[in-house]
Amino acid sequence: MVIRKETKNLGNVLIKAVDKALAKELIVAHHYSHKWNDGGFGKYNYGIFKEEQPDNCLGVAVYGHMKNPKARIFTHPNPKAWMCELNRMWIDDSLGYNAETLLIAASLKLLRRDDPTIVAVQSFADGRLGCGTIYKAANFKYYGYHYTKFLENTRTGEFVHEQIFTNSTSPSGYLRANICYLIGDFKGYQVKTYRYIYSLCKHFKFNAPEKPYPEYEKGLNPYEWKRDTTAIKSKIIYLLTKV
Repeated sequence: MVIRKETKNLGNVLIKAVDKALAKELIVAHHYSHKWNDGGFGKYNYGIFKEEQPDNCLGVAVYGHMKNPKARIFTHPNPKAWMCELNRMWIDDSLGYNAETLLIAASLKLLRRDDPTIVAVQSFADGRLGCGTIYKAANFKYYGYHYTKFLENTRTGEFVHEQIFTNSTSPSGYLRANICYLIGDFKGYQVKTYRYIYSLCKHFKFNAPEKPYPEYEKGLNPYEWKRDTTAIKSKIIYLLTKV
């Protein structure tokens, strides 16, 4: 199925399903994070194209599993119902800002058709970039924020999520991150992460109350992440013996 939209500024555009490999390639190359989680990202992927260039993908919306797929944070009468996540989205600058809303709206229609067991879509706005104005424009509901820790490698300038420092199921990433942490290569920040949800079914009910949309805000707040360095060293030694 292909959705065709006529627009004043963009001309005629097409939104359709694309291969996971293409979605990953575009996200890693162009998304500000340059990261892709093979374990959860890209169960459903949709691209946007200009009608006169139907093979030149100018943006993708990537839908996949939540970080914790087993978390029951909503209720629904269908035991097979699940809530997916808009994991990543990228739009080429040539399409302009409004293309984001257009891609979200059309891809949600395709998603509903492709998997009727999906009853809602969750997405998070990174407070480093803003508070998620695009989701308000796309009629997502807002359910508050939590704080996320990011750390900047002062040698390379790369920002990484706190999870890599605590998740030892990826030993190589854990070792690299924590050795750099111990030798003082990282500077810590605390960032607001805003939760938005779009319901695809009237029977879906999230387990927390909807909140008024937040006031615009973005940025990083310096944060000193105090950790048990003795425990970190012990874990590193243990993992090294398994390598």
